[in-house]
Amino acid sequence: MTKFKTLSLSVVLACLPFVVSAADIEKINTDVVVVGSGGTGLSAAASAHQHGAKVLLIEKQAFVGGSSALAGGAIAAGNTNPQKRAGTQNVSDDGFVNIWIKDQDRSFPGADESMPDEARMHKIINEFDKTVNWMEKDIGHKFAVPRPFGYGGPNYAHAPAESPIPASGRGSSPAGGRFVVKAFTTYLDNAGVPIMTGTKAEELITDSKGNVVGVKAMKGKQPIEIRAKAVILGTGGFARNKELLEKFVPSYAPYTDVSNATPGATGDGIIMAQKVGAAGFKDGWVMGISPVSTKRELNNTFRTKNVYKDDVFVNQDGKRFVKEDLPYIVDPIANQKAAWAILDSKDTNKAALLAKYNDPEIVVSGKNWEELAKAMGVPAAQLKATMDQYNQACKDKKDPVFDKNPEFLVPFEQAPFYAVRVIPSTMGTIGGVRTNDKFQVLRADGSVIKPEFGRIYQIKKLSVL
Repeated sequence: MTKFKTLSLSVVLACLPFVVSAADIEKINTDVVVVGSGGTGLSAAASAHQHGAKVLLIEKQAFVGGSSALAGGAIAAGNTNPQKRAGTQNVSDDGFVNIWIKDQDRSFPGADESMPDEARMHKIINEFDKTVNWMEKDIGHKFAVPRPFGYGGPNYAHAPAESPIPASGRGSSPAGGRFVVKAFTTYLDNAGVPIMTGTKAEELITDSKGNVVGVKAMKGKQPIEIRAKAVILGTGGFARNKELLEKFVPSYAPYTDVSNATPGATGDGIIMAQKVGAAGFKDGWVMGISPVSTKRELNNTFRTKNVYKDDVFVNQDGKRFVKEDLPYIVDPIANQKAAWAILDSKDTNKAALLAKYNDPEIVVSGKNWEELAKAMGVPAAQLKATMDQYNQACKDKKDPVFDKNPEFLVPFEQAPFYAVRVIPSTMGTIGGVRTNDKFQVLRADGSVIKPEFGRIYQIKKLSVL
């Protein structure tokens, strides 16, 4: 079982302002306590309420929504009511799984063949038509007409009506997930389900048999003990926890602060669960989004209508290192000592913006490839050879290095040339505590920690797409 590092006892004690007596603890009894108010927690709370349970939802941050509120908000599903109304054809759930797995295989060659668990993926996604229909009918969420995701295929993407998928098919508006969150919070408010923000879960309560029977939390300086028949952990991953990233995905640890995940994604639920015997994964995985500049205003200089498919990325050796038209390319970027997007001056507006900078950590320029290489600190002969070969590939409509789709082979010929330093942006992590196909958390011996509690990703992770 993987053990996560925890704060030393001295640090923990230093954080306590005073010793709490039993009389000072606020005690609450409920049927179900949900920890975390992202798509996971909100949907779990709504479903539990519909099934007749008395529900309490707690959230450590001052606002509701978690990473889901910052996400695009599109949900993938097949054979849904919105698709049927639109006359959409060929949108089976299994079809989407197959498209997704194919894209994973292309984007992450050499990855562990046991991941993702295809059987689990099919089981989960085969429920998504019910989820979309339930959100529309019972929760009151309004969907736009389904469209494709950025990697093409049929119209699987269900974006919020207020934040539809653009014509390019790439994602929905930034933070479109807030409309998903709004629908659920409106439903829960109307249903009288309490949401306690600013309330951080700190410890799971267990009985003499090791079964989970509640949660200890802090609301400001007020300690709270919540006893429940079931505990649902919807606390997200650890994209904002540098220590855990260094342990499980060290190449991403330097980019903790630029993750698109909520600042609250620090692995709290994973740590709490493992303290009561939950089995963990030996590895962790980061969900990458796209390359970004260290200066936000420069992102659109190397993003086009094709996102980054017609870009060229080079590393510290002056060489291309990735097939730029893959669905996901952030892992190769994270594995470089340094990476740059190469640009020329054919777009005068972009060139004018780039010309404002002269910093090797942001943007550098050169009148020719040799001068640009010197500014970047990469081998001049190699960068020139790389770009000469690429420009010839554009003329030949044949990429001999990565076999990039000829549609995205666009030459870089108009000086001055620019190199924009890029780093990987992420939207979350995968890997934490092990669950069975009912999302019950397991011990190392495979037994279930009762009552049922787990990290359920049905909406949260899909709303990030």
